[in-house]
Amino acid sequence: MTETVDDRLHRLQGELNGHDRIARHLGLDFNRPIKSLGDGYPENTVSLVGKIAERLLKQLWTHHDVPGDPSGRALNDLIKGCRPHIRSTNVINAFTDIQRLRNRSSHDGYEIAEEDGLLAVRRLLDVLDWFTSTDVTAITGDAPSLDPFVEQRAEFLSGLYATLGYKAIKRFELSESTVYQLFCRQMGLQAEYVEIMLSRSLEELTQLLVATGGELLNTQLPKHTRFLIVEDEPSEDVAPFADGEISIVAYERFIERIVDVPSHLSELALSYPHTQPRDGAPLRISADVLEADQHTGEMTVTATYDAGEILRRLAGTSANILVIGGPGSGKTTLLKRLAADGSIPARHRYRFYLDMSTKESGEDFGDFVTRILHPYMTVPRNRVFDVFLYLIRAGSVLCVLDAIDEAVPNTSLEAFLGVFSDVAQALSAESTVVMSSRYSFLADSPEVRRLLNSSSLISERLVQQLHAGGVDPLELPRFSVVRLGDLKLRTDEQVYSVSPLELRLAQQTGRLAQGAAAFAGGLLSDLVAARVDQVLNSVGHADLLPKLEGYFGPAFLADQAVFSLADICTHAGIECFTEGRVTWETFLLAPLFRPTGPGTVALVHTVFQEYFAARYLRTAAGRRAAAGNPEPILTEQVREFLVHLGAEAIPAPPQTLPVGTYLVGPSHRLLLRTIDRPVLFDEFPVTVGRYKAFLAAVAEQGCAQWDHPDTPSGHSHEPWQERLRNPEYFTDPAYDDHPVSCVNWWSAYAFARFEGKRLPTCVEWEVAARGTDGRLFPWGDDLDLAAVNCADSWSGRPLVTYEVWKEEIDGGRLRDCAPTAVTDHPANLSPFGVRDMSGNVWEWTETVFDGINSAVICGGSYDNPYRAVQTSSKALYLRRGSSNAVGFRCVREV
Repeated sequence: MTETVDDRLHRLQGELNGHDRIARHLGLDFNRPIKSLGDGYPENTVSLVGKIAERLLKQLWTHHDVPGDPSGRALNDLIKGCRPHIRSTNVINAFTDIQRLRNRSSHDGYEIAEEDGLLAVRRLLDVLDWFTSTDVTAITGDAPSLDPFVEQRAEFLSGLYATLGYKAIKRFELSESTVYQLFCRQMGLQAEYVEIMLSRSLEELTQLLVATGGELLNTQLPKHTRFLIVEDEPSEDVAPFADGEISIVAYERFIERIVDVPSHLSELALSYPHTQPRDGAPLRISADVLEADQHTGEMTVTATYDAGEILRRLAGTSANILVIGGPGSGKTTLLKRLAADGSIPARHRYRFYLDMSTKESGEDFGDFVTRILHPYMTVPRNRVFDVFLYLIRAGSVLCVLDAIDEAVPNTSLEAFLGVFSDVAQALSAESTVVMSSRYSFLADSPEVRRLLNSSSLISERLVQQLHAGGVDPLELPRFSVVRLGDLKLRTDEQVYSVSPLELRLAQQTGRLAQGAAAFAGGLLSDLVAARVDQVLNSVGHADLLPKLEGYFGPAFLADQAVFSLADICTHAGIECFTEGRVTWETFLLAPLFRPTGPGTVALVHTVFQEYFAARYLRTAAGRRAAAGNPEPILTEQVREFLVHLGAEAIPAPPQTLPVGTYLVGPSHRLLLRTIDRPVLFDEFPVTVGRYKAFLAAVAEQGCAQWDHPDTPSGHSHEPWQERLRNPEYFTDPAYDDHPVSCVNWWSAYAFARFEGKRLPTCVEWEVAARGTDGRLFPWGDDLDLAAVNCADSWSGRPLVTYEVWKEEIDGGRLRDCAPTAVTDHPANLSPFGVRDMSGNVWEWTETVFDGINSAVICGGSYDNPYRAVQTSSKALYLRRGSSNAVGFRCVREV
């Protein structure tokens, strides 16, 4: 039988009447929304519900002393201000739905239907049910009679069961330290009941039960769960009460009935490595720490000898922590130990470790948390994430989100903002969230930039994202940033800087016993390769390497980090297992992997999969296939491995850029791009001598035949004399072998046409500079100040940060730097035989942005620090611009 509108209104009115305590206390009229709906005015119902929601939130705002005056604030602002004090995701969503409906109601052109009014009332009931269940005295108006300590615990338990979908049916306060609560949850036709007697004293509780004959816990209800919750763990000889189904448990242990934290942490403790130096002394990783004073906001940087100790100290507060460090710097080991550490202060009774590298591509954060924690929770799967958030918002959780950078599709600012906004709902002003990343995405001051080697800033965007997600940044403590340093290892009277991973691999492969020889060359690359070879040789299957790189390499590029043993068997062969059985126990390659779930594994460290990805990208066919992915995952470590391994060269005549797929882009945004037609590059940039020949031809023949169609009228191809730092640059023959400068894009374009050539695109230019392996400089990855004309070579020292370079500029120590002859740096030679591409002068390219009348320039110049003269360095410059630091070179299509 279909329920009529009147029936629904009558039922909703009855449910609202059940919250008359709140109505009386706050002077609210719960009848008006129902009456308006019955009269056919659903828009009035939505408006009235919105006003009731505002009144509830203002009361909560005042009760919790939220900074600022709540009067006059919009509903959206009230939700943001009160959010940290509402632990239920459902209630926050209910308030948000009410806000959305009211916004629609007040917007012209949107018609509010009857169902909208009904939904607004239903969501209001969700809010009222929560406040009634948790007995928030500021809302209900009940005078507290319980001991505040007991009241706090009773509210926590009420909120927990409300999160699980129960409603409070009865509540009796038997004394100031004892309270009885009855909860019920309807599951289809079946009702589930939970009875809880909470007391500080088991003795007092026993006396109360004896006085009542245990009647309170002998109700004639369907089968239900009964708990006696007391302060201390009862001794084993305490007999159960009543029918024997009553569990007596200490409050601090009660949550273990719902969340099996010990099992979660016991598996964690078995999974982290226990690396020790050769002398057996404890492994201590140093760190730089950036902290903000919670009152003044002033940021200070300090150094600590023991990163583990600083993490334990910060985790004992309500600070959120970002741990950064390179591959193998010990982030995961430190964070796993932190989560499994039983000495963490009691305020963090519940500890969760979530390996974000195992988050599947496109998987929602809530689904990911549910998948990881469901095996450890005795709650329906659809309630796991709600319970997780409830515990965090209750301020009782230490939550570790390890390898958060591996959960982003790329290392762009937008990607980090996306994943951060996803996990922001897990941030709390009381709980502690610890994240780890190879990259910082929280730099927000000059102090941070110094600490993080000039990492990019996103503080303003981060604050905007938090606001958009309903999280008030003022309610969150600032992140403390911990940057891990290398270990200092003394071998053969020399001190080497190594990461914990490099030390562990050196131990495993026996390299550590070789002394100084173990730490020569590309340390991490050599050690990873040696470890892979060691494991394969130990099981007699060195021939498996091509299969491994052919399976795990493309998987990494496609953002897959978790693999089933069955799939490994399919792609690598049954020979990876013994006895013909596909199990973890029979997996011959287990030393290279770690279990992630029933029948699934991941590489023991991300760098191993990055190594396989680099091996896969060594070949032209591998790069071509990888470019077929919409967004292949390319990390800086993959690029470093590729350079160390050496990509296969593509045969081509000198200075010819052949057809193929190449690695391009800065370290935080590496891409694969395809050159689909070969081009012949000028060996050197265009020189003053060559350009003077062009000027002579222009003087004799005019320039119309070479000019770009959009060249401004009256344009002269003469260099901008007023801009020249050296007035004799174009008149003294001594400068004929120097790169041309102070000519704009229009002139560069015309010159290229004059020689029967064109300007290179920015992609062609970069590929010609860095070759098939994606190197940082034309000669490789190593800094060589003798090979390049840049600010560092004029200063005679590396100018690592922007601040140091700026000090050199402001101090006048770079006033003499200038272009040099294009033949002065013979080591500045690209893999394709093109010279002087790094530094000396920026070079115009054919790539233009018509909307802003600008073109891309590449390569950096003589007054830029070496960081800005890498093969990926690009900038935009107005096409009409002329500079002493900008020249060009040409290409001819083959």
